[in-house]
Amino acid sequence: MKSKFNCNARTSAVTVSIRQARPRVGTTHTYELNGTLLHDVLEDGEWITKRAVPAGEVQKRAA
Repeated sequence: MKSKFNCNARTSAVTVSIRQARPRVGTTHTYELNGTLLHDVLEDGEWITKRAVPAGEVQKRAA
């Protein structure tokens, strides 16, 4: 019996989600996406995510 799914097959497409956001200015950018607070830093012309914290934990710390 042959399986319907080939686990070793390469992915041929990537789904990208487009959303409205404030434009990035400066060298740091902090935003929330899907309940996670992300902190990006501009290094050598590329944005790199340095920190990702669940947004609920940020609110708990502030209280």
